[in-house]
Amino acid sequence: MNYYVDIKLLTDTEISLGFLWKKLYAQIHLALVEVRDEKNLVSIGLAFPNYSDDRFLGDTLRLFAPTKEELERLDLNRWLIRLLDYLTVSDVKEVPSNVTEFVSFRRKQFKTNVERLARRQFKRQGIKLVKHNLKKLYSLERLLKLTLVDYQYQYIEFSKKFISYEEALKNYENFDEEERKKKNRLPYINVKSLSSDREMKIFIEKSKAKEESHGLFSTYGLSSESTVPCF
Repeated sequence: MNYYVDIKLLTDTEISLGFLWKKLYAQIHLALVEVRDEKNLVSIGLAFPNYSDDRFLGDTLRLFAPTKEELERLDLNRWLIRLLDYLTVSDVKEVPSNVTEFVSFRRKQFKTNVERLARRQFKRQGIKLVKHNLKKLYSLERLLKLTLVDYQYQYIEFSKKFISYEEALKNYENFDEEERKKKNRLPYINVKSLSSDREMKIFIEKSKAKEESHGLFSTYGLSSESTVPCF
């Protein structure tokens, strides 16, 4: 990575930093989607210079690229035109030649919580048991004629054999508490998925690298392997 651009969020406005991150990251994601390759990857990586693992991303987003032209082609001012009252965009600059530290910023996805896992197991084993027993009781021809009421009746009957929610919960007594603790301290940005239109949290984890690793990034500008300069 040889060139970079800094986007600094203005913290002296009435709008919260979290809200500005959400709006900024959404636009950066759209910009990166436009320049992705056939594998849905980009050559532009993101960094958070003021990153802290106590849920703080800071107020600066840094974009890196191998060439100056790639950052100019991204045309950030076009994507950020509605946010220019709340942030500043620097000129394209050359990465200092004395940089010796490299890091990676990756998206960290967590297992769901214990209660949700238990509920899912409780519900899933019930449906599986109903299907299994119906196949044993009825021919395919008869199954095709069953109504919703028939299925509901069978579900009630077979539910007597289900494990309880409490029993399902016990199956997750050894759920990884370290994962839960890490989730509680990692910084994240709220984004809306382009595919599902649902709100989700992008948890961001920073890792130090022993050496520079060239590669591509996701359309969120993150990678678990490719590195960016740290300064």
